[in-house]
Amino acid sequence: MDFQSINEAVAPYPELESPSFIQGMLIGLLCVDNDIQETVWIRKLLEEAQVKSIKESFLVVLHEMFLSTNKGLNGSGFELELCLPDDDDSLVMRAAMIGQICEGIIYGIGLGGGLNEMEKDLSEQVRELVNDLSEIARIDISALADLEKETAAEQIEQDLMELSEFIKVGVLMLNEELNPTQAAPIMDPPQGEYQVH
Repeated sequence: MDFQSINEAVAPYPELESPSFIQGMLIGLLCVDNDIQETVWIRKLLEEAQVKSIKESFLVVLHEMFLSTNKGLNGSGFELELCLPDDDDSLVMRAAMIGQICEGIIYGIGLGGGLNEMEKDLSEQVRELVNDLSEIARIDISALADLEKETAAEQIEQDLMELSEFIKVGVLMLNEELNPTQAAPIMDPPQGEYQVH
């Protein structure tokens, strides 16, 4: 998922915040309702941002994001690609977008019906994960600009990579908890039709 090209498509709609927030919102909605339709997500997104008119190119970007994110969440492994800036973007920008994706996830979970109704059924591990995502959403990037100039940049780089992986694994775990994969039913032979001798 190319953050820069998505960012260019989102730029005319500042009320949508960022590509990372948009994907986060989608992830949160999909975790709460794995069967959500693409049109429902787009309508919720535009209503929440109070966007009245959009370009077709923007819809194409949203369509591609929906397909990629849905496949990544419900695929066979670690296929989920987070919509985050490239490694060559500034640490401040990358940290801000990590916060934005987490904010979007929490927002999407709330928009999709939230965890309040399900909270009593959730494991302690998932509750902690939601709290962690909320904390990451409040990331303080103001001090990063100064640290980026110092030797701490390598450590910040490592921390951002770890946060990104934590989010990815956490989201997959959250999705599995809220939408457990169901094995194919084992067929029982109809009663009375077969006799064992």
